[in-house]
Amino acid sequence: MSKAISYYDWQQSFRDKPKLDKEQSKVNSNSIGISENNFINFIKKWKELNLS
Repeated sequence: MSKAISYYDWQQSFRDKPKLDKEQSKVNSNSIGISENNFINFIKKWKELNLS
């Protein structure tokens, strides 16, 4: 016997999925959601402050 879907799930299946911003999709982002350049700059600054 298959599991019945909820009314909410059934209703959501008729809605359009949200589209990503064009600018956001062009930026190369890592797994935490920031651009690679911002991440590299942050790590460099952190190293200067904390490891020197």
